[in-house]
Amino acid sequence: MTYDFYWISGSPNAWRVMLTLEYKGVPYVSHRLDPSKRAHKTPEFLAVNPRGQVPVLNAAGAIITESLAIMAFLERAHPAPALFGKTAAETGLIWQRIFEVVNHLRDPIETGVVRAISYGEAMKDPDGARKAAGLAATRLDWLEAILQREPYLAGASISAADIATMPIIELLARFGAKPDAITLGLGFDDLGRTHPAVAAWLKRIQSVRGYDAAYPPHWRE
Repeated sequence: MTYDFYWISGSPNAWRVMLTLEYKGVPYVSHRLDPSKRAHKTPEFLAVNPRGQVPVLNAAGAIITESLAIMAFLERAHPAPALFGKTAAETGLIWQRIFEVVNHLRDPIETGVVRAISYGEAMKDPDGARKAAGLAATRLDWLEAILQREPYLAGASISAADIATMPIIELLARFGAKPDAITLGLGFDDLGRTHPAVAAWLKRIQSVRGYDAAYPPHWRE
């Protein structure tokens, strides 16, 4: 089966799904949407997903719209290589890590740091930006501790937990190196110094099959 995949370059949720598709070697038809033209809000796309959000996977008429749900669907439809574990214990730990990241790590990074820098809000409220960065750093310390013990988030091999987390850390590294973030001293411009285990883990993810194909194309422009 060939899938229709709708995505926006740089969307962390779309990125994790695209890497899953590429890593598993699943064929798909790419539908890249241009947010500057509000392509995700057109009547044609809203007919596919009334919420007007990406990612979306159309599997022969079955529409799946949440990134983690799409990843779980792909695991069931294409079980090899496995990303959600081979035993109950492995599967439980992988989902635990995913929800820990989604519920505790993602918002301090994406909202507190990435969006604040992206929209210029950080420079308007430096104290607020530094406070948000402090919380993000604390949550990143939690990730660092895990990766000091194991090469991947759920053990010795890559899993869905790593693929789900990678775009969040990539965004932090990218926006943490922006001039505003450096001027404010947010402390994310050199993860190799502040969080070496996280930086080493990120390099491992960057070497997996499909990473280059899934990398946001507008980041290369």
